[in-house]
Amino acid sequence: MVLSYHEFLAIGNISHYPSGQQADRSRPLAKAFKKQKADQSPERLERLKKMLAESKTGQQTLEFLEQKGSKIIFEKMNYYGYFSPDNNLVALNPAMSDEDLAVTFVHEVRHAWQDSKMETTSPEMTPKAFLVSGFAIEADACAAEVMYAHEMREKNPKIWAAHQKSGYAPMSTAFDKTFKETGDVEKARADALLTWYDLKVKSSYADTYVDYMSQIARELKKQKELEPQYFAENRSTKQIVDTLCKDYDGNQFLKDDKIMETSAKLSISEKQAYKLSRALFPYMTKYKRTAEQLGLDKIAVNRSNGEKTNCAVILKQVKLEKSKSAVKAAAQKGKGR
Repeated sequence: MVLSYHEFLAIGNISHYPSGQQADRSRPLAKAFKKQKADQSPERLERLKKMLAESKTGQQTLEFLEQKGSKIIFEKMNYYGYFSPDNNLVALNPAMSDEDLAVTFVHEVRHAWQDSKMETTSPEMTPKAFLVSGFAIEADACAAEVMYAHEMREKNPKIWAAHQKSGYAPMSTAFDKTFKETGDVEKARADALLTWYDLKVKSSYADTYVDYMSQIARELKKQKELEPQYFAENRSTKQIVDTLCKDYDGNQFLKDDKIMETSAKLSISEKQAYKLSRALFPYMTKYKRTAEQLGLDKIAVNRSNGEKTNCAVILKQVKLEKSKSAVKAAAQKGKGR
């Protein structure tokens, strides 16, 4: 059985949490949650909703939440919150401050909005499209929270201050700089989104995406019959950007889809590239898929020595390794006769 991305996350097969914190693989995900005593009352939830209602983005967040009918709960966890499309559920960590949770509220409902627009992470997408979409959904949700924090800067300075103290501070700093220079809130939001790709947390998401795609490839290798739909949908970056990078009014704030395919944005580490390539190689051999068909030639790879290449090159190296191993194994077998 091939899991959906969200089912994959739900069973705990992740290397990092959305916060960027590394998961403890020695314990089930459910047991990794810390024991916390915090306000989980309905009154607190109403207080958070009132905080959102003070800004345009917050109001639109609440309106969409009501329209979609997503349930909001408090849940003890090691990160700020999450959205479960399978359960139409937004969960918030009660241990966080009201200011952090208000921002998280906007972020997670943005994921619900994205889910209503398109299937953002599917095993049927090529690795290139999966990474473009996966990175974009996180960058966009983070840009939405920056937008909310900006709108609340005068009404509730603590919200902006809380964001500036977080690991996502470079995004609000980029927003502030562009807005002061241009007065253009859409350009500021776009610059905030693009800044996400420079954050360390991007590598954490790449870990999780590579883990997921690798598991799918291993499962497909076991299938006796052809599964042509997997890794086959070459969804265009333009479609992804045009669908996701809009405000709730439908205004496109990021128009340059090509920037999302640059080596600075569509990139993974050398370790991640080898892991993905080794997992994909048997699948690609079995189903006669090329690196170009999967978009591996478009995925930039940052080598540990500072050099840059692409995932198709890494795949060739994996093929060479496999060939040498096969020759060595054959030679050893011959000696044993």
